[in-house]
Amino acid sequence: MTATYVYGLVAAGTTLPDDLVGLGPSGRVSLVEHDGVAAIVGDVPDRPLGTRDDLTAHEAVVDTVAAATTVLPMRFPAVVEDSQVVDELLAPHQDRFLRALEQLDGMVQYSLKGRYVEEVLLKEIVEEEPAVAELQERIRGVSEDASYYDRVKLGEIVAKAMEERRDVDANDILDRISPFAEQASPTTPPQPDEVVDIAFLVRRDGVEQFESEVEELGADTHEWLRLRLLGPLAPYDFVPAEE
Repeated sequence: MTATYVYGLVAAGTTLPDDLVGLGPSGRVSLVEHDGVAAIVGDVPDRPLGTRDDLTAHEAVVDTVAAATTVLPMRFPAVVEDSQVVDELLAPHQDRFLRALEQLDGMVQYSLKGRYVEEVLLKEIVEEEPAVAELQERIRGVSEDASYYDRVKLGEIVAKAMEERRDVDANDILDRISPFAEQASPTTPPQPDEVVDIAFLVRRDGVEQFESEVEELGADTHEWLRLRLLGPLAPYDFVPAEE
């Protein structure tokens, strides 16, 4: 049997963009439709999937479609047999897919990420935390071995101060931008100097205002924060959970 790659799901009758290039040898991307819902499908490469380029190609197809219409993205990599696209994917889950498409109709996702300008933040921490300046002075000119415990303590104080500052700044950013989105899904970044990692679900007719508000936020915080906005994207973080 022939395998098929599935990128995502859309309403039946959707017109795909002409410039889509998929993963397989032909690069062709098409639809398999069933009773109101359709799978975006393409060839499967004749090699194991899983490279960064594969993921990028998957996201490029899904996000290009999402820029024009509502799409439910499949998790990468999604490979099924040809006969299973309808019989095991579309038909058994038709009602759930149609409900999800209806809930997300007219919506796109934006992802907002932000990182501190480290030298600016550290300067502020030194000014606000007397213990930091004291420890910095104490270890100046002292070997790493001799000042080991002071360096560990200094690192702990700075990390704690960064986390406390991050919590406040992240909440402020969320409060400022959330009114211009339908939903927000924040994630705590893994590194202390990473301030925000928030997915926003935005109405298509509100995209211009949303982007404008983020641009204003960037202008207000550019001295100490570097923001990066990705979108419009498929609503990866907002697909309704299976009941």
